[in-house]
Amino acid sequence: MKPALSKKLLRTLPTLTEVVDTSAAPPAAGAVSAVGDEAALVERVLKQLEPMLEAQVEMQLQRAISDLVREQVQLLQPRIRQKVDAAVRKAVTQAVAAELPPPAPPAR
Repeated sequence: MKPALSKKLLRTLPTLTEVVDTSAAPPAAGAVSAVGDEAALVERVLKQLEPMLEAQVEMQLQRAISDLVREQVQLLQPRIRQKVDAAVRKAVTQAVAAELPPPAPPAR
């Protein structure tokens, strides 16, 4: 068990008698350089990560665009098929009509 603090020791310990507002105090010189060092560190790390982040963003963007295009094509697929079917029918009809001999004139 720890011995209790003696009365003599208690008298020598400082006590807080005034509240000090540290937010209004200017930063110490060491704090300014620490903040500057921290900002420089953040800048260096971001420069190192930038190529990797750009590649990741580019890859995610390509995936998102690919997914959206695929969804839109699936939604448009029935209309596309109808248009292609109509175009093929028209082309076949015209080709067959061009190959058939002209109709005979009506008999008198």
